[in-house]
Amino acid sequence: MKILIIRPQPGNDASAARARAAGFDPVQLPFFEVRARIWNAPDPANFDALLITSANAIRHAGPQLDALRQLPVHAVGARSADEARRSGLAVQSEGTSDAAHALQAAADAGHHRLLWLAGEDHQKLAPMPSMTIDQRIVYASVPIEVDDAIADAVRSSDVVALHSARAADRFARFVAASGLDRRCIRLAAFSLAIAEAAGPGWRAVAVADRPDDQALLSAATALDRVSPVTGRKGNMI
Repeated sequence: MKILIIRPQPGNDASAARARAAGFDPVQLPFFEVRARIWNAPDPANFDALLITSANAIRHAGPQLDALRQLPVHAVGARSADEARRSGLAVQSEGTSDAAHALQAAADAGHHRLLWLAGEDHQKLAPMPSMTIDQRIVYASVPIEVDDAIADAVRSSDVVALHSARAADRFARFVAASGLDRRCIRLAAFSLAIAEAAGPGWRAVAVADRPDDQALLSAATALDRVSPVTGRKGNMI
């Protein structure tokens, strides 16, 4: 199965390697480039822990991260947790679902004052009444110019992998601008929110049951076992 991966580097290479190991034929065409943003680390004494929702936050935090090393980390997924460990941070919890579960893990650990290192384009969080979250933007995903030649890659791919809501939205816009028929395109999304960001009308959409590539690839594989659907069926929408 040929899978088109549009997430930025270095995640694109990592996802492609996992896809290749799972028997897929990955096509790599990043739609974004991740760049660091200038930021200042606050006084770590004002916080109980760090909240990390993307490995890019660790990769692009720069030397300011050194001031926060005493804080334990609550990571949304395995990739962000692994990146935190490689940077010498202590991971308190490693989620397998979404930010809500990471917040619950923080609360269970008695951490109610969180510092969130985030990207410029990020999800909204709903902290518990007793919890405060201070946010610092440490990176941004900047769109890369794409051309009409990419339309050929879309046509020749069996499925398109969507790792973020922003990528889903931009891909949908590209499809419309290129005159492609979304009814001929199948998607595999990291989450239901990401699938919804792509909008309706696709040939089929598979949603990973947790936000990691293994689950996304399993969902993509399931696309070959079903006909196009209009409603929910397992991890299909």
